[in-house]
Amino acid sequence: MLLVSTEEFTIRTWVIINDLQIPFQDKPVLELILNFVDDLKPYGVILNGDVVDCYSLSTFDKNPLQDAGLDREIRESAYLLDRLAKSTKERWWLGGNHEDRLRRVLWENPKFARLQALQFPELFHTQDYGFRWKPYGGIVHLGKLLVTHGSLVLKHSGWTGRAHFDKYGNSVLVGHTHRLGVYYRTNAKGVHAAWENGCVCKLTPEYVQYPDWQQGFSVVHVADQGWFNVCQIPILKRSRFFYGGTLVGRR
Repeated sequence: MLLVSTEEFTIRTWVIINDLQIPFQDKPVLELILNFVDDLKPYGVILNGDVVDCYSLSTFDKNPLQDAGLDREIRESAYLLDRLAKSTKERWWLGGNHEDRLRRVLWENPKFARLQALQFPELFHTQDYGFRWKPYGGIVHLGKLLVTHGSLVLKHSGWTGRAHFDKYGNSVLVGHTHRLGVYYRTNAKGVHAAWENGCVCKLTPEYVQYPDWQQGFSVVHVADQGWFNVCQIPILKRSRFFYGGTLVGRR
């Protein structure tokens, strides 16, 4: 077997997580992922949108018994940021459409829109944990891979990936759909792909029965030449997953 020596270039490992929708995160699954990150100690992590739900700011019909308020989302996300800060060197939080609810509320109330203390990074203390913030629509480049929350949803797994490839014309990893999927395309520039990155929220929302969602996250290896490899990790029953030939999780 012919192996390429990694001494010729630097490879950095990233973990990408999205759609936790705190306070509706699946806590056992999230804890499983956080413990994995503790052990893996990747170079970086990207929280790729809809990390918090901003439920109280939604314009949709809301169950008052479910509305724990924004304070709870701030507290529970702080636990997440603190855990990840201890195991990584570079950290990003990219806003999704749920984080964008705060911006929309502020724009509807112009007298508060300029108050720095009410802006998302300040309210959720992202800088206290070394997280860089980009609002909804923001992109992080991992080599030749674009990472963004995404704004499109099509009917089936992989279809949304294709739509985002058509939008960006580049290999891309998105969240938003709560589904796992991948779409490949070859053109004159080479082989490209678009991944849908699953979710880490509960799979039993009260507003839809039997949603076509899958829990998961991704580990991305990036060489300094821009080459990358996406290892998509589906969560199995009883909060388990496979990585590197090992079953990770509860016995």
